Amino acid sequence: MVDGKCTKRFPKDFINDTVTHIDGYPIYRRRSPENGGQSFIKTISNADIDIDNRWVVPYSPLLSKTFNAHINVESCSSVKSIKYICKYVNKGSDMAVFRIENTNVNAPPLNENDEITNYQIGRYISSNEAVWRIFGFQIHERDPAVIHLAVHLENGQRVYFTDETALDRAINPPKTTLTEFFELCNRADAFGAGLFKSNNLGRVYTVNPRQTECFYLRLLLVNVTGPLSFQDIRKVDGQQYPTYKDACLALGLLEDDNQWDSMLAEAALNCTGTQIRLLFAIVLTTCFPARAQMLWDNHKDSMTDDILYRYRTRYNDLTISFSDAMYNESLIAIEDLCIAIANLPISHFGMSSPNRSASDLLNTDMNRELQYNTVEMAGIVNRNVPLLNDEQKIIYDRIMLAVSAGQGGFFFLDAPGGTGKTFLISLLLAEIRSKNGIALAVASSGIAATLLDGGRTAHSAFKLPLNIQNNPDAVCKIKKTIVYGHSAETM
Repeated sequence: MVDGKCTKRFPKDFINDTVTHIDGYPIYRRRSPENGGQSFIKTISNADIDIDNRWVVPYSPLLSKTFNAHINVESCSSVKSIKYICKYVNKGSDMAVFRIENTNVNAPPLNENDEITNYQIGRYISSNEAVWRIFGFQIHERDPAVIHLAVHLENGQRVYFTDETALDRAINPPKTTLTEFFELCNRADAFGAGLFKSNNLGRVYTVNPRQTECFYLRLLLVNVTGPLSFQDIRKVDGQQYPTYKDACLALGLLEDDNQWDSMLAEAALNCTGTQIRLLFAIVLTTCFPARAQMLWDNHKDSMTDDILYRYRTRYNDLTISFSDAMYNESLIAIEDLCIAIANLPISHFGMSSPNRSASDLLNTDMNRELQYNTVEMAGIVNRNVPLLNDEQKIIYDRIMLAVSAGQGGFFFLDAPGGTGKTFLISLLLAEIRSKNGIALAVASSGIAATLLDGGRTAHSAFKLPLNIQNNPDAVCKIKKTIVYGHSAETM
């Protein structure tokens, strides 16, 4: 008893049937006196106590009589209920680490090289384990043995070498279970007819699907009987295929891309190009389609339609059609998504890499600033210009006069917080963008940049070095390039 309560949770509750509890121990039937149970009154310390079935401890009469002791008996119905038995029997020997030091101050100093004195590792071996070792019994046993088949590409086995052995290792690479498996198949004319028997279990190492060719090689190893070499395993019906993936397709080991093709076709009915590109990137990085290039060829128009719309709007020409430059821009966006999701380029999935030349990078930055809807921007201007107060209207007209006349200039706007500086700057940005111009919204801090539509920090936009205060000779890393056809204003 602790604090007047039984630590074994007696008395128990009345219950009509025995049930198994969630922790593995049974809850035995304990019938109430109204339901046929037994009870009696016992006087303890001049107090009458009603004793019923709730107080009965589970016991075996035979054990109690044999050992003349109170023995609690529980029916174990799960491994959890006997976990302590398994734990302590199989926990192994105890380990102890200790150090010996001389506490006598008058004693000569210990030898620093005396490892026994300075550091000792002791291992306690119980009497049972000692007897087991004295009689020479086996400490452990594993039956049957498990043999793993290595999975690597041709000349892709792991090699350990030094400067002296590098040439020899390159000429005579080490053998692996995979290369020896090919040799075994070459020596066995009737491989698969039961000539080779063993009590060992064979397993093939798992391969991440991101390791594409190695993954498809493993798929062939578990489906092709008796391959003779890395080249022979890629041969299907007498035809030699260049890649393991092509061989898997020829054998029908890969699912077709009909489901992905139907999904992209359905998405094209009600999704934007940006959404379809994201969906395609997710399919590439997580679903591993068999013919990713074919999927792109079938649906590249729907993935690029927003880029086509932007070009038509920018140049006010509805006759503009899809071009290689537009497809390339779409591929760059898809590859950026694949890198963000799985840190892999689209060439890893069997697609052609986009052309990322310097001009393309410049066009990417420029296209980001030209993606605004001019009609939407004009609507913002029409709604908000009448809301300007007198001082804001003077500043707005003065800056827009400098922009329209190409005069340039430097304007410093200073006012207390909450007086409408951000409102005025956002309106200036919308006015310039409504006329298909480029207006860079730049702020000194990230928090301030988020208040502006398309805002960026000065360090990001102008490639400012982060340690500019400590480096008086620091320069911005912007290449000297002239862009024709567009005006640029900085807010």
